[in-house]
Amino acid sequence: MVKFVPHLERFSFNVSKKVGLGRPNLEDDVQLVQFGYFAMSLNAQTKPQLRPFAAAVKTGAKYDGAAGDPLTIAIREHQKVRGGTQDGHISSVPATNEFYDPKHGFQIVALTNLMFDLMPADFPRIDKHTQCPPVLSAKVKELFKR
Repeated sequence: MVKFVPHLERFSFNVSKKVGLGRPNLEDDVQLVQFGYFAMSLNAQTKPQLRPFAAAVKTGAKYDGAAGDPLTIAIREHQKVRGGTQDGHISSVPATNEFYDPKHGFQIVALTNLMFDLMPADFPRIDKHTQCPPVLSAKVKELFKR
């Protein structure tokens, strides 16, 4: 289930289970990650080599963690550019820290920051964006009881 990370200085979404190659891939977690890559595809500061991979991810598309799926490919390419762990999945942020080593933060925090950049006036109410898929939208509404 989509949730937030309470210990960060700014609101951040989190995944409940890992998303990616051979992982649980809960539908709301997948849609959150897909929405993050949608936001990345529109961000002017996205590195040019990442933009086509992010743009290939479709919000709300079915995802089973296949190696050739655009989401799997985007996660892997994102990890290559960021450096650090190259495991092909998005992990949840633990309750203790947003960084998994001294140089690298969790990808879901980076994706959340891109969502903020996409819609700063409405964030964290990403359900208000026309590209927010239905399961994710319902979870966000539930989270904020609206």
